[in-house]
Amino acid sequence: MSVVLVGILLLLALIGLVRPYIGLLALLIVMELQPGELYPYLAPLHLERVVGVLVLLAFLLNNEKWRIPPPAKWLLAFYAAMLASVPLAFWRGNSLAFCLSFAEIISYALLASSLLTTEKRLRWFIVTLMLLIDWLGGSALYNYDHGIWQYTMHIQRAIGVTSSAGDPNSLATTLVTALPLAILLMVRSNPPWMRLLGLGSAAIGIVTVVDTGSRAAALSMIFLTLMLFVRKPKNLKFLPVLLLLSPIIWLVIPQQYKTRYETVDHLKNDESYQNRVLSWHGGIAMFESNPITGIGPDNYAIANGEKYWPGTGRKHWLDAHSLYFKLLGELGLLGVFTFGGFVICLFRTNFRARQKLIEHGASSFLQEMPSMFNIILCLLLFAGYAAHDLYRSTWYLIGAMTASVSLLPAALPSASAEQTSPDNVLDTGADAQQWSPALLPVLRGNMQAGARSVQA
Repeated sequence: MSVVLVGILLLLALIGLVRPYIGLLALLIVMELQPGELYPYLAPLHLERVVGVLVLLAFLLNNEKWRIPPPAKWLLAFYAAMLASVPLAFWRGNSLAFCLSFAEIISYALLASSLLTTEKRLRWFIVTLMLLIDWLGGSALYNYDHGIWQYTMHIQRAIGVTSSAGDPNSLATTLVTALPLAILLMVRSNPPWMRLLGLGSAAIGIVTVVDTGSRAAALSMIFLTLMLFVRKPKNLKFLPVLLLLSPIIWLVIPQQYKTRYETVDHLKNDESYQNRVLSWHGGIAMFESNPITGIGPDNYAIANGEKYWPGTGRKHWLDAHSLYFKLLGELGLLGVFTFGGFVICLFRTNFRARQKLIEHGASSFLQEMPSMFNIILCLLLFAGYAAHDLYRSTWYLIGAMTASVSLLPAALPSASAEQTSPDNVLDTGADAQQWSPALLPVLRGNMQAGARSVQA
């Protein structure tokens, strides 16, 4: 099986030398599946780097152009903040190694925003991504049913097979944040097979999330449901149905998970939660020790265990379990400013792109895409209360797709009537190939008339 997988990936990568977009899909598969973790003897090959280099080489050989819109600029600024934290990091070598590793995600996002140039490419990219996430969720569900699970917090919890969705909480977050993409595939204008894929993906995601026993993910699904109702008032007609189904849904959930969810009512007696609170206090102490650049990326748990843990007795090597304290403690004010700017830019870009796409009558799939991206961002921010998902690739993949949608012709301000006014016709001669052939005679006539009037 491993030989077949490597063969397929290398074939896609080789095809990608001629068609970089195909190479991008191969890179997506490698990033999500992590073949080196599935088959340890493949780890020395570093397939992520091999395929990434081939895609970059194809990008350059085919004279593709880098596209660096505002979201990409903010992403680069955030990466600069990570690098700036290294000289004063708690453990400089660890932070530097993490930054070098994180460069793979940055390169991946920049390549995606530069190669996802059409609706068709975006559509197949999302379909491929959903199939990969379905495999992560489906394989975890299969393993759970066959006795392969993790026993923590007094319950059996589904786990992923690779670091893309390894521990129960990480797996649950991956599946919950993919639900808006499943909903996007169910848009009526999509072909039936795509809508069925979206429905199946949603089913796999919801069932597997329950088996992870993640309280944060369960609350995130409730939050997602509320956002979907608020987003379109007409959806409120389904609220009574949901309220009627809620008791039935609760009854079919296994008792061990219901017991786990009920602990939310008495968190003061929950040792796991109280340790997280102590870890958050440790993050504040990290920020106070170096408020500008923080203690460096990937150092939170190490710094807690060696210096900053505020609790009595032995110190815990516990990570942040919070996006916000992770950001504050590891990257300081520079990280807060750049990451905050990145997220705000994504929200604004998606909002403006949706308006333009609606104005120009784009497909419903495209029109819904920016809204679903913003919902995913809201889910990540909501889940960030109890999950240190600062470096999760989902942020930067959504950023790349947001940038790509904003650069589609129908989403650009240049598509407005203002750009085609008579005063601007003379400036479009060099880009005549972008116009409809039926308009070229008129365009050339206007240019000639303009030239004669200038001579006169």
